[in-house]
Amino acid sequence: MTAGPQTPFDRLADDARKVLLQARDEAVRHGSDQIGAEHLLLAILDLPCAARSVLERRGLAFDVLREALATVLGQGRADAPTTGQLPFTAEAKQAVAAAFDEAAGLAHAYVGSQHLLLGLVMAPASLPAQVLQRLGIDAEQVRTAVEHSAPAAAAAAMRLLLISNSTMHGGGYLEHCGAEIRDFLGPRQQVLFVPYALFDHDAYTARARRAFAAFGHDLVSVHERGHAPGALASASAVFVGGGNTFRLLTALHHYGLLPAIQARVRDGMPYLGSSAGTNVATPSIRTTNDMPIVQPPSFAALDLVPFQINPHYLDPDPQSRHMGETREERIRQFHEEHATPVLGLREGCLLRREGPQLELRGTTAARLFRRGAEPQEFLPPADLSFLLRA
Repeated sequence: MTAGPQTPFDRLADDARKVLLQARDEAVRHGSDQIGAEHLLLAILDLPCAARSVLERRGLAFDVLREALATVLGQGRADAPTTGQLPFTAEAKQAVAAAFDEAAGLAHAYVGSQHLLLGLVMAPASLPAQVLQRLGIDAEQVRTAVEHSAPAAAAAAMRLLLISNSTMHGGGYLEHCGAEIRDFLGPRQQVLFVPYALFDHDAYTARARRAFAAFGHDLVSVHERGHAPGALASASAVFVGGGNTFRLLTALHHYGLLPAIQARVRDGMPYLGSSAGTNVATPSIRTTNDMPIVQPPSFAALDLVPFQINPHYLDPDPQSRHMGETREERIRQFHEEHATPVLGLREGCLLRREGPQLELRGTTAARLFRRGAEPQEFLPPADLSFLLRA
């Protein structure tokens, strides 16, 4: 079965989809039978998303903005529907259409919440544009901020350390890559740990905390901070541990952490991932080895690199009598449906991204699969920066 045709709304990033869903709730809360542009802005204020980050960087007082909107909106209609879909007002439709146009004009392949914000301020007569204007935020300021969220700007800021595996035979947890972690993080850091790939968050956190203490860094788990996206604000780096990728991604969606981590990492926060944490750094988790023990709302992941990764990549054993499909066959099946390159990271491999530069490091070779081409082998150290332009 082949993938269905792509629709314009397939270009919506996860945080933009959440804004549209939250906008409906805002409309109901204010007694409206339609979703207006003002409800889109209220949704942006209530969600951890790229658009909210744009407003935060402008020093906007959110309480003041909410109060200004509430004063204008009033109580609305008491008989507004509370279930089912609500239509968009003409003004809201124009804002969404403008968001798509602005994303296309900036050569962005996606439409994020920041583009929705730009679409809102592009209509000077709209309530959101007028309120933001009074608070000192205009269309040109927002456009400049959104331009800085372009792939080129993100490439200049992003720092990633993507590890195939957290343990090697004969060694302890993260021991085989400890020197890389020390070099990547530098002086003492406050690391936020994401433990969702394993069931026992407390035990997993204790294990990771011991390892990072040995590296000279403090570690706190996001579950110890109430699973709040705001925990990222006090951290200087984020580490997403390995385990089951489906469980990990489901929790990231559930707690609203996916857009929050994505926004902070694109702004320059160092990101470390191992195994499942490396899987979710890619556009999707479609090339994980894990069993789907839970069902995430989407396979879409953090999209910090534009190619897929298969951690723990295994070569076929010519001496084995096992007749099941090999890892290479599974990746070839992926390429029957998708054109995205897949990098097989054998245990002992890791990737380090410093802005637009990507280097293969570690002790073992990586295997690159591309649709319609023979696989390629790369021995570390190897410059794989060309994959960032995939």
